[in-house]
Amino acid sequence: MQFDRKALDRLLMLNDKQLELVIRKLATEYGLDLTKLNIDTSNMQELRRALRQADDSTLRGLGEQLKNGRLKP
Repeated sequence: MQFDRKALDRLLMLNDKQLELVIRKLATEYGLDLTKLNIDTSNMQELRRALRQADDSTLRGLGEQLKNGRLKP
């Protein structure tokens, strides 16, 4: 998956419920366990803030992690 600024901007345009559903779908497709992250609509603002602040290097790394099917700490 290519995870770049353009893709990120599209994700951030979604409402909280849509963003949560996309994240859960990606996690399932890529074999990521999000149980420790407590992702739900109550913390979408925190997630949005983190995504907005991510630099290009971080986005490339996230794309690579998704490609490899794991989330590195």
